[in-house]
Amino acid sequence: MRKKERAAENLTECLPEYGQQKLLLCADSCRNIARMMSSFPPKEEGMSREDMFYHKRLQENQAFVARQFLSLADQLSGLANESYSYIASGDARFREIARLLKGEDIQVRHIYFMEDENRDGVLEITMCSRNGRVPVKDVAGLLSGFYDLRLMPSVRCPYFIEEEYHSFTFVQEPTYNIIVGQAGAVMGGESVSGDNAALAEGIDGHGILMLADGVGSGEEAFQSSEKILEFVENFLLAGYSREETIQILNNLLLQSGQEKWMATLELCDINLYKGICEWYKIGAPAGYHKRQDMAERIQISNLPLGAFGTLNLDSARIRLEEGDYLILLSDGVLDGLNEEDGTGRLEAYIGRLDLQNPREMARAILEYSVQLHRGRIEDDMTVMVAGVWRN
Repeated sequence: MRKKERAAENLTECLPEYGQQKLLLCADSCRNIARMMSSFPPKEEGMSREDMFYHKRLQENQAFVARQFLSLADQLSGLANESYSYIASGDARFREIARLLKGEDIQVRHIYFMEDENRDGVLEITMCSRNGRVPVKDVAGLLSGFYDLRLMPSVRCPYFIEEEYHSFTFVQEPTYNIIVGQAGAVMGGESVSGDNAALAEGIDGHGILMLADGVGSGEEAFQSSEKILEFVENFLLAGYSREETIQILNNLLLQSGQEKWMATLELCDINLYKGICEWYKIGAPAGYHKRQDMAERIQISNLPLGAFGTLNLDSARIRLEEGDYLILLSDGVLDGLNEEDGTGRLEAYIGRLDLQNPREMARAILEYSVQLHRGRIEDDMTVMVAGVWRN
């Protein structure tokens, strides 16, 4: 897309200087607060055991808050220095698009191409409708034909074009698409599972699989795992990295001092343009990458969230192909199975499964696990399967 507009004027847009300075000052203030909180006075000799315990706890709490202020400072500094490179559409191209959209009673004010790290470019159009509400996906179809590209509205776009001018962003359709299915079984004697699984789709070009298993079972474990997934999704949407998000969450749970908030977390971030998956496991059991009749076990040793201050945030990096499957499992699926007769048989079963529908595959894996447990469900079981296909 950029090559077609090479002759057009290049513009770089940043925050106005006044806004930049205010954000940078806020960032400096956060760093100063962090430094002050990190300079906690050393413990005095002769303290009682109770006072020493209180003092140590206070130091840990202040160190945690200091880390959060430093993270916030980095976010503010990044925002202040963020810039976008725009390529203004040439006059001839602008008139052609304006004429095309005028046929749909849409009036165009500006057309720009924005640089993007994953794609060939992003199209931004400021426009309004002169005849009621128009679905923005209809315009995406017109633009796709015009540019001979598969364009779609950004996930942050308004759904309708209305009578007031707004800017709408169109991105190239990702190379890959994922379809997710899941199946679960509730521990005997409970009415609700303590596991929660979700697909986060709010970041352009990424699909993020998440599975959390709350400590214990029942309603309390369900609330714990649900809050964890909400936290992770919100922080990722706010622009925090996967590593920052997981570490902040771990520190929060650690500072709560309540074992009931401990949980395992599994996170698969799939770049749908590049076909690359970054797979993180925090206390979670093995998962599987299935390609045809082969199942590769994915395992990263770690303690659950809230159990220890410093996490091992290594990830497994997987290059995906069409027809691959990512399989996430909660503890209950594998717990109690020995290596040879249990997990080995399950792994072999996953490899020879000849199902294409992710929901059917999840259900089949769950049923086989229940068989291996001889029909006993002594912990909540959840199986999440994501199938990868080319668009």
